[in-house]
Amino acid sequence: MLLKRGITGFFNVDAGSLEENDYTAFQQICYSIIHINNWHLINVCNPDHTNYFYAQFISNKQNLYVLLNKYYPIAAFTNELTMNEKTFIDVPENLYMNYDIVGAEILNSPFTDSQHNLSKAELEQIQYWNPISVGNIIFNEWD
Repeated sequence: MLLKRGITGFFNVDAGSLEENDYTAFQQICYSIIHINNWHLINVCNPDHTNYFYAQFISNKQNLYVLLNKYYPIAAFTNELTMNEKTFIDVPENLYMNYDIVGAEILNSPFTDSQHNLSKAELEQIQYWNPISVGNIIFNEWD
């Protein structure tokens, strides 16, 4: 997977920043999921300290988090939302979103310094935070 410049949310001030995805559209898609798939929506969030929006669902006492990168239309799924340590899962059955969904195999793979277009500032942040997987770069949290 080619990691595009700005996907981490860390920007070089000289390069400028990217436009964020539409949070309201993400909310609407999350509300439509509950009508189709019998998931109960707990919360939809736009946290300040992440580079992603997320929604929490529950079904049969199982958590499901949908994460959307704030700058690219890329979504992913996990059962637990832990700071900087996410284990991604594949798309639950019958779940459709209007975003590119990246699978668990790619997101849980280790980051390698190849096939990316990340800026120097982003690479410095990756080295500092030392993320363990590609997914932790695409859906990053910082203090």
